[in-house]
Amino acid sequence: MGIPSELAMKRSRALHHALGLLAVFALAACQNEDRQIESIIVKYGFARNVPPSTLHGPGILVARENYDPSDSNPRSVQLATLCTSRYSVDLYGFKPQPSETESRDVASQISGSFNIEAPALKTLFNLAATARAARSAVVTVADARIYTYARDELAEIRALLRPGCRDTVRTNIKQGNAHQVVKVLEATVELKISFDAAVSASVKAKAMSELVNAGFEIGPASDSLTTRGKALYYGVGLIPITQI
Repeated sequence: MGIPSELAMKRSRALHHALGLLAVFALAACQNEDRQIESIIVKYGFARNVPPSTLHGPGILVARENYDPSDSNPRSVQLATLCTSRYSVDLYGFKPQPSETESRDVASQISGSFNIEAPALKTLFNLAATARAARSAVVTVADARIYTYARDELAEIRALLRPGCRDTVRTNIKQGNAHQVVKVLEATVELKISFDAAVSASVKAKAMSELVNAGFEIGPASDSLTTRGKALYYGVGLIPITQI
């Protein structure tokens, strides 16, 4: 076989360069999908709620966990409850109201389907076992709504706190870690998960158990699995509490 011509070598280098760019663009596209979901949540004044749940609704007094104190505007938060609803929000007696205009706006942007890579299952939904079992997933978001209290209502809720709850909040104020939930972004999420062919049955079983514990309804599993989640809070808006 003869020595490759200069033209053939140039073509080979060009082909390798093109394939490399294609791989970079494909990876960027997958990463951008999960970033897009977070960016929409942040755009409307929310931090991503990790993990999604219904534990911390509007009016609830909370503290941040596993956080950087210097980050006053986090893109995602883990929350701990300072006062249960029974000793705080329930005493107020009025439910938070849906923000119809904002709900329509956010629904128009976040509703639909997004292709994500397996690691994003942990990033977006705190599904570590599922991320280990999956090859990729399709996220479908529906029924997005925003619920909120007005600032005067939030102040009234704080005024009604029971003594034990009030003491807990004051302790956290001294630590610079007391907040009240102003609003939440609620949505229903469906996941269609494609499993990695190399994973074992036990790894799949752990993933399915994790999904159930996270509130997802799961169907039969083979090479893929489709789940449907109940309405959960995927975004929370907080205000710091400095006195009470």
